[in-house]
Formats: sequence, structure tokens, C-alpha cells
Amino acid sequence: TEIEDLTYDTKRITFDLIDPEEITFKPGQFIQIKVPGIEIVRAYSIASSPNDKNKIDLMIRQVYKGQATTFVHKALMIGDKINIDGPFGDFYLNENSQKDIICIAGGSGMAPIYSILNYLKEQGMPRKVKYFFGARTQEDLFLTEELTALSEEYPNFSYIPALSHADDDQDWKGEKGLITEVVKKRAGNLSNSEAYLCGSPGMINACISVLKELKMPENEIRFDKF
Repeated sequence: TEIEDLTYDTKRITFDLIDPEEITFKPGQFIQIKVPGIEIVRAYSIASSPNDKNKIDLMIRQVYKGQATTFVHKALMIGDKINIDGPFGDFYLNENSQKDIICIAGGSGMAPIYSILNYLKEQGMPRKVKYFFGARTQEDLFLTEELTALSEEYPNFSYIPALSHADDDQDWKGEKGLITEVVKKRAGNLSNSEAYLCGSPGMINACISVLKELKMPENEIRFDKF
């Protein structure tokens, strides 16, 4: 029902559900899309809140020569009907915990974190959350205004974007460097915190090392690699 350009290579896609009309999922889980014509199946994290039971939002980044992402970016149109399956995944918010939260994501890894944040927002942001988002340049940032406004509305929430290729960017006043470096500098002692990570395997592995260095118990580190 909606297709929105978030960046030059990332779109937000909204699907209204027809049969069944509702989906029940946990913030952080994913669905699978069956691409028509080529019958391949690809998994995408749900970006919307689980309280929105009649629709789902996805954030899909164009992958070079990727059949599914090329279909989404080049062929998918408003009104098209798609078969989806789910939800799946054991990466989701631990609702039984009251610990402070560290979220770390890069690129379309924003999607499950965004679902978690929206769910917490609907509860009044009861837990302290620091969200570290890693990008190459300002062109790769998205939803910045919305996340900044969220941090102004809820003192428990901090949004910390960092650019790895911003050395010559005179306009950028935020954090520079690899996201792991920024986490190490800004996160503090994490012995009583839990983490939610989503991104490439290399980023995830590097972040896990930093979080353990900052005293976070390994069993409190949840991640989704893609």
C-alpha cells in the first residue's frame, strides 16, 4: 500500500494484510517474501510495531544483483499482492527484563530495532535505551529527524549515529569512526545491560567483542546477522 524512499538504496514497504487480516509477532522477528515469477524466498525483518496487527512495514536495501531486492526496488508497485510467511526468528525484545538496552545496527539492520523502539515508545519508553547506528556517509542515514525527536521526547532514549567515512564532511557534527569505536567511547559500563544487534556478520562480531570488553554478559547479547 505504500513505497517510500528512505535513502538512495533503501525503501520502506508497507503491506496491508488480506488473508489472514492480522499477524501476531514479537518486536525483532522477520517474515519471508515469496518473489513472484522466480519463486525464490527471502527473509526481511519487520519494522513496524507488533501492535499494528493489520499491516507490516519492511525496510529493504538494494543488493547488487540480488533477485529479491531488485524485484522490490524495480518492479513492485502499489496494489501488487505478495505471498508472505511468518513470523519467524528468536531475535526479539526480552519483555521480562528491566535492564538498560544497547541497540546497534547498520543499514537496513534498522528494521528490527525500529520495531523494538516503536513498541517501547508505545509503552512510554520505560527502559533506558541507547541506539548506535553506523553508516558510511550522511547519504546513508535515514529517519534521523524522527529518532532525534524521539530522544527529545523521552529522556530514557538516546540516538547516536556515527559515520565511518566523514573525515571530509564539514557539515557533520556527530560521531565519526567505526560504530565499535563510538560504542566503546559512549556506552559506559554495561554489566547490567542487554544488547540487540543487527547488521553484517563482521559488524556483529566486532560489536560483541566491544560489549564483552565493557562487561556485558555474553548471554545478554542478542543479534541478527544478514
